[in-house]
Amino acid sequence: MSAKRKHIDMYLGEIFKEFISLKDKDLKKSQEVFNSVFEQVKQKMEEQCNYFSKYAKQVLYAGSVYDGIKVSKLDEFDMNIVIRLPISYEDGEDGITLENAQPGFVKMKISRPFDNLDKQKDWENCHKVTRDWRDSDKYLLQNKFRQWLHSIIQKALNAMNNEVTVNGVKYELKYKSSGPAYTLNIENKNESFYLDVDLVPVIRFMLPRWPKGYRNIGDDKAKDWLVVPKPNKALNVKEQNQCWRLSFQEQERKVMKNLKQLKVVIRLVKKLRDVLGLKYIASYYIKTLFLWKIQKINDDKYWENNIGLIFKDMIDEFYKAVDNKLIPYFWNEQNNLIGAIKPTVLKVYADKLNDVLKSVNANDLDKIPEYLLTIDELETFKKSDFYIRLQVIPVSNSNSKLSMDSTDSQSSQSKKSDNTKDMNNVIENLMDKIALLTKRVNEQEMRIKALELKDGKSANFTGVCYNNTQDLLVFE
Repeated sequence: MSAKRKHIDMYLGEIFKEFISLKDKDLKKSQEVFNSVFEQVKQKMEEQCNYFSKYAKQVLYAGSVYDGIKVSKLDEFDMNIVIRLPISYEDGEDGITLENAQPGFVKMKISRPFDNLDKQKDWENCHKVTRDWRDSDKYLLQNKFRQWLHSIIQKALNAMNNEVTVNGVKYELKYKSSGPAYTLNIENKNESFYLDVDLVPVIRFMLPRWPKGYRNIGDDKAKDWLVVPKPNKALNVKEQNQCWRLSFQEQERKVMKNLKQLKVVIRLVKKLRDVLGLKYIASYYIKTLFLWKIQKINDDKYWENNIGLIFKDMIDEFYKAVDNKLIPYFWNEQNNLIGAIKPTVLKVYADKLNDVLKSVNANDLDKIPEYLLTIDELETFKKSDFYIRLQVIPVSNSNSKLSMDSTDSQSSQSKKSDNTKDMNNVIENLMDKIALLTKRVNEQEMRIKALELKDGKSANFTGVCYNNTQDLLVFE
């Protein structure tokens, strides 16, 4: 490996460690507050509605935290609250009929089971809330489903006076509707603490049932798939309310499992997206690029390469996708995830990514940090001991011109050439030692963090796994 490539790997590793990976103090604090607040809010929600108390027994972690690809700070959690329907989930008239809508969405038609709910003994005390969940065509309406949960959350927060206490510290609770989610804002201004929790009601299906026309990875251990009340804004209001988005988060987690450098590079690309201002490129679109890369490479050993190599490859994939205006949905290629973004916006994005790609291909060590760090972060980085230490090590002979007098003899030139080769050998050896030392220090730091967190983790967390500079929360 060239000295330049080693420099890039070390730069990316240091940037990841200092500006992207989750910090231990943030992790512990956010985890502790979140667990306590969520349990208190959920308990109050159960007091407000008998149906919720009876049928909302399962909670699934979701989003970037669940995937282990959260960037910089743990300031948000995504929670899927599984709401069970009091009917059979089998296909047909006596269960739930799934109809494909636009790629990525389905409709759920429920006929006889809901028609007969009002004849059951639990109707008045429990099931009556479901009477408005269908339209005249007997399709389950995602907007009514969301509104029902939102009303329960609002009642619960009112009962709590919009505040909660964790370990003697009071936190203010605010709420707002955002798409399919109901976002709780948890704040303590005195501690400068701020945390968003997105609560999304979902309906869970299980294998062997599977939506027609969608990729199936054939893994019996990834059994659950979800329908989420997220509207498809490309449709008219009636169609929007009938359509539910499909979610295969458990299967995606399975596809990405145990790929050594994968999640480090995903987070580097997400950080790059943020710094470049590519605001219409959702994190899920970036995750999808990596899902396609995993399938294309089909070799776990690829993800054991140095992060510089994988980072370059994925910037190339990112650029090509945006330039071609196409990121196919991994589970159904007919759905172009960036199809709704204006071509003029994608052209600007492609130009920015092309500039990054040129710098990476040229091993431009001055430019690469500028694409990954904000102005303040870049200033901090350039003042760090790491950066200053590497500046005294020349990258290669091409970056340092030998000044020679035109009257030098051939033997003098030969001697200087030999000296230069010797110096480069010394530099190569030194870079090897620095890279190895950096790796060992990072590994040791992560082992210590893992042990500390293991001792104090909540029962809701099955573990914390660290891999070199990759920190990954594992939820079950």
